[in-house]
Amino acid sequence: LQYYGLVDIGTPPQTLKLQFDTGSSRFVVSTTECPVCSGTAPFNRTLSSTFRAGLQPWKIHYGDGSFAEGVISEDKVTLGNITVQNQKLNLVQNESANFDDTVDGVMGLSFGAISGSTTVFESMVEQKLVDQGVFSFFFGKRAINGGGEVIFGGVDMDRIEPGNAITYTNVTEATHWNIDVQDFIMNNGSFAKDRKTTPIRSIVDTGTTLLVGPEDWARWYHDLIPKSRKFRKTWVVPCKGQGKLSVVIESKTFTVPYEDLAREYVGFGLCFSAVQTSSADYLILGDVFLKNNYVVFDQEEKRVGFAPL
Repeated sequence: LQYYGLVDIGTPPQTLKLQFDTGSSRFVVSTTECPVCSGTAPFNRTLSSTFRAGLQPWKIHYGDGSFAEGVISEDKVTLGNITVQNQKLNLVQNESANFDDTVDGVMGLSFGAISGSTTVFESMVEQKLVDQGVFSFFFGKRAINGGGEVIFGGVDMDRIEPGNAITYTNVTEATHWNIDVQDFIMNNGSFAKDRKTTPIRSIVDTGTTLLVGPEDWARWYHDLIPKSRKFRKTWVVPCKGQGKLSVVIESKTFTVPYEDLAREYVGFGLCFSAVQTSSADYLILGDVFLKNNYVVFDQEEKRVGFAPL
């Protein structure tokens, strides 16, 4: 599962398919200079009259173990009707074999403080191209006829069901979109009560598909699902099951239905679980959770908002 959009870079514009990632801050672009690069339409800097070459090297490692590296340069970037001038681009000259080959790059939307660079959204704010320092996601899913969208500079209130207000929670550290989750509830089990742990540090990450967290949390969750098990370091669950996972934020409950918690079929009535383990001491709220909500990233007020769909 991946969310991406078409973004124009350079003059004349070259259209690239980029992943929108709130878990990173760099604007990573595959290029024709990289002999092993992924993607289907890499950026060719020699064709752009507005390209400004740079020599500063960079390298990034992603949570899945992949990496990319190259030099930082500048060009103009257009998303919809918004054109950002002189946006810093992390041009890829080399990447790992497991780097995602379904997109042409990654547009980081966390806080630029992570990498010491200005994100494309921060550039929009600085260049006064948006009315508000806010961007928001509507994640398409089959149950609601797909049609995902991202809005830079505002919120589409028509996407929110009448009676469902946006619940905001403050960012605890303005690097990633770090928030505190009060509790996770599954089949009447409460992680906060069972483990006497609250709040639970979490990162809201559109670039991660699953719900990922420490071993203790993942084991607590799967112990509440009959016949779930760990197979070759990967959790699997019955493909057909009941119940829902509830995520409690600011005393408001947001749910993930079981149909989203059991993923690809592996055999014997079992499917890959949407909840997996990482070595980190925090949780990642990925697209499995996010697609069930309208999500607002308020960089101006340093908060994240959720409204159930």
